Amino acid sequence: MRREKRIPYVFIFFALFCCLNFPDSVSRKMRSVAVSSFAPSQSFLLASIIPKQNTNIEKLLQEKEALHRENRSLNEQIDPIRKWLLSEDRLEEQMQRIRSIDPLESEEKWKGYFQRRKTQMAALLKLQLKAIPAKVIYRDPASWSSFVWLGVGEKHNRALQEPIIVKNSPVVMGNVLVGVVEEVEEMKCKVRLITDSSLIPSVRSVRGGEQNLIFVKQMEDLLQLLQTRKDLFSSVEEEKVFKASLQQLMNRLTTSQISSYLAKGELQGSGHPLWRARGQKLKGVGFNYDFADEEGPARDLRTGEVISVATQKNTQTLIQEGDLLVTTGWDGLFPEGLEVAIVSKVHCLREGASSYSLEADALAKLDDLGFVFILPPVLDGK
Repeated sequence: MRREKRIPYVFIFFALFCCLNFPDSVSRKMRSVAVSSFAPSQSFLLASIIPKQNTNIEKLLQEKEALHRENRSLNEQIDPIRKWLLSEDRLEEQMQRIRSIDPLESEEKWKGYFQRRKTQMAALLKLQLKAIPAKVIYRDPASWSSFVWLGVGEKHNRALQEPIIVKNSPVVMGNVLVGVVEEVEEMKCKVRLITDSSLIPSVRSVRGGEQNLIFVKQMEDLLQLLQTRKDLFSSVEEEKVFKASLQQLMNRLTTSQISSYLAKGELQGSGHPLWRARGQKLKGVGFNYDFADEEGPARDLRTGEVISVATQKNTQTLIQEGDLLVTTGWDGLFPEGLEVAIVSKVHCLREGASSYSLEADALAKLDDLGFVFILPPVLDGK
């Protein structure tokens, strides 16, 4: 009996010994036969398992693609929402400025000045509260400096039950002029930019408080950017000194709210709708102060002296580099007080000339234009 029980083990040992000592060619043939024998059962097992796995993988891929689409959609909406919120903050800031202007508390000679500023800001704020946000949807390279298309039109007017997007509606970025609506279609509108030579807004130079605010805003943006670039400074002390100097300059610029409203003239784009123009240069013509208005008496073209015997001598240069150019509202197209450009060059006054000509840099970043606001037309907005 014991001998019979040992026979299977001897047989197994012998079989393993033979398998381990088979030539390579024989062992490869045996593996091939074994795999072929088990192939039908393997295919059956895979057929019952893989479809479920493929279904799960396909669902995961579909969910991933849906998440990507949703993410792209959210990213496209974030920037307009952020700019809209910034616009709301800006409107609140302007309302605070209006409330802070009290001509009764000012010196007697400045009562009229502050009352005019308050009236101007209130009128502009009334238009801005009705502004419609719009996104640039198309810009033809052949008319890059002249036109853009926005993704709003007559359909949005019907939804608002008020004609906001119409021909001659001003287009702005914050308080900066961008252009004017030229054509309105069902779902889009065409805007003529201020860099187009056919658009000629009436403007005047401003020096002082309003001019300084432009620089203050730019310095505030710079301080925010510096928070993300600590590597620009060699030491913490250098960073503190630079920021302290910048803050000191900002405080000095915001000390006075008084602005001088001086030369009046017209601006127009320097390019024609042929191709993308270099820069955002504007040309100014007809700048003088040869008749009195609510901002002051007439002034001599060359000396800037007040032209009045009854008024004491008061000399100011009518126009100079760095002056802020704002809309006057006299063209019937744009409301008063929109910021347009900064004077970059004043041409020498020619013999016998009755006005100055100049060059200016548009404040609106038109090359990166993506999101704007459409104001109601001036005639309806008053």
